[in-house]
Amino acid sequence: MKRQLFFVFCIVFVLIINQFAFGSIAIQKKTSQKDLRHEVTVTLKLIQVYVTDKDGNPVMDLGIDDFEIYDKGERKKITEFEKYTLALPSDEKKPEEPKVKPKPEGKTQPSEKMTRKFFLFFDFAYNNATGFKKSKEAALHFVDTQLHPTDEVGVLSYSSLKSLVLHEYLTTDHQKVREVVDGFGVREILGRAYNVEAQYWQQGESECAEKGILGSDFNLMKGKYLELDRKAAKFNASEYSLKIKELAKALRYIPGQKHILLFSSGIASSLVYGHSPPRRSFRNWFGDTTVRNRYENMMKELAASNAPVFALDTEELGSAVTRDDEVTGHRSLSQLSKNTGGKYYDNLHDYEEIMDEIQTLTGSYYVLGYYIDEKWDGKYHKIKVKVKKKGYKIHAQGGYYNPKPFNEYSKLEKQIHLVDLALTERPLFQDPVRFPLKASHTPGEEKGNLCFISQIPVEKFEEISGEKVEIVSLVFDEKDDIVAFDRVEMDFSKLPDDEFQHTCYLSIPPGEYKCRVVIRNMKTGRGAVGSVSVAILEDSNSEQPHFK
Repeated sequence: MKRQLFFVFCIVFVLIINQFAFGSIAIQKKTSQKDLRHEVTVTLKLIQVYVTDKDGNPVMDLGIDDFEIYDKGERKKITEFEKYTLALPSDEKKPEEPKVKPKPEGKTQPSEKMTRKFFLFFDFAYNNATGFKKSKEAALHFVDTQLHPTDEVGVLSYSSLKSLVLHEYLTTDHQKVREVVDGFGVREILGRAYNVEAQYWQQGESECAEKGILGSDFNLMKGKYLELDRKAAKFNASEYSLKIKELAKALRYIPGQKHILLFSSGIASSLVYGHSPPRRSFRNWFGDTTVRNRYENMMKELAASNAPVFALDTEELGSAVTRDDEVTGHRSLSQLSKNTGGKYYDNLHDYEEIMDEIQTLTGSYYVLGYYIDEKWDGKYHKIKVKVKKKGYKIHAQGGYYNPKPFNEYSKLEKQIHLVDLALTERPLFQDPVRFPLKASHTPGEEKGNLCFISQIPVEKFEEISGEKVEIVSLVFDEKDDIVAFDRVEMDFSKLPDDEFQHTCYLSIPPGEYKCRVVIRNMKTGRGAVGSVSVAILEDSNSEQPHFK
C-alpha cells in the first residue's frame, strides 16, 4: 500500500482534497484560542532572505547592518541575524553556526531554527509517460544527493481524476519520501487533461486557409474542430488553477519558504495567454479570460504564501523542438516561476545540473528577525527587504498573513491543522496537551480486536472543552500508512470533575503499529494528543499484544 496518507484521509474521513494553502516566513506565535479571545503579544517575525550577485551566485559575506526591513512601509529594527550555508551530507564542511543577538525583554516567543522546506509536486494532469519517468529520476536524484539532514520534504500530486493529493507531509525522514516517489508508476497518470491545443490550432488554421475564411468568420467554423475537447481543456485548466490556489492558501500556515519543485509540461500557453498564428487574421485571439484570471490569481497566492515554484518542464525534448511554444506549457510555466520567485527549467534531461543549481540557490541564506505586535485578524502585511550595498539581487518573501481564529479556517486549512497534530511530534500550529493512551487486545470482540482507552484528566482539558469536540483515532503501520481510522464528535462542556475516559475499538491484522488519538475543539482549534505503540503477534487469539 503506497504511503498516500492524505488520500486515505480523503476516503475514510470523507475529507476529499478539493482545496489546498501560510506562507508567512515568519514563525507565528502558538497562542491559546480559548473563547476566541486573543491578546496582542510581542512576536518574533523571522524572514528568510537569499542574496545573489549579478551572475546569480549566492552572496554570504553580508552583516546585519547591510539589511533593511520594511513592514507595511514602516522600517523595523532587525534584532536577530542568522547566516546559513548548508553543506550536503557528502561534504566535510559544516554549516556555519548562526549568530543570534539577544532578544528584548517582554512576552515573546523563543527563536526556532528555520530549515529548508521542499514539496515535490508531480503533475499527472499535464504530463506524459516519458516526462513522468524523467520526473521520477530527477526527484530521486534530488532526494539522494541534494538534501541536508534537517531539510523537510513533502510529496504532492495532481490529476484530473483524484484532484490534489498530499502523499507525504513535511518530514525529515527522507527515506519515507524516497519510498513514496519510487512507488509512483505510469498508472498514476489518470484523468489527464490532454493538451488539444496543437491539434486544435493546426486543424483550424489549415481548414480556414483552404476555404479562405478570415477574422471573425473563424469563430463560426471552430465548433467543427475539437471544440468539445477544447472546452474540456479549459475546464481542466480552470480547476487546476483553483486547486493550486487553495494549496497556496493552506501553505500560509506553514512557516518559512516552501520551495515547490513542479514536474509538469504546463497548461498550454494559448489557453492562458492566447495564440498568435502566422496568419494575421488570428492575431486578435487572446485566450480564455476565465482561465487566464484564475491562473494569474493562483500565481499571486503562491507568491503571497512564500512558495517559489521551480518549474521543471517535462515536455518531451523531441516534440518541444518542432512544436509551437504557444501550444505547449513553456510560457505558462516560465511565468509561474517568475511570478513566484522561483526559476524555470526547460530541459529536464539535464536534471543533475538543474538539481545542483537548485541546491546552490536555496542552500545559502540569511534569517532576519524583528518584533511585531501580533494581531489575530488574518490580515496581510506587505514587507520589503533591502540591501544597502549595490549590485545585489534580493530574493525574499513579499509579505505574510497574521494568524486568524480557528473558526475562520477553511475546510482544507482545518485538514492541514489536523494532519499537523496527528503526524508530527512537534506540531507547527500549537503545543498540544498530552494525555496517556492505552491499548488493549480484545480477541473475539465484534467491534474490533484493538481497543483504545484515552485517559483524559479534566483539569488539563479546560482550554479544549466545548460543545463540539472531535476525537480522531488513527493506527499507522511500519510504513506510516493509515490502516485504521475512527472519528466521533462529543460535547465536552459537561465533563466530570476528575477524569473522562474515551474508548474506541478498531480491527487490525497482526503487526507493529503506532497508535495516536487527537482530540480537537472544533471552535477554537485547541488540541490534545495521546500516543502508544503496539505489536500484535500472529497468534493474536492466544497472545496479548506487546506495547512500547
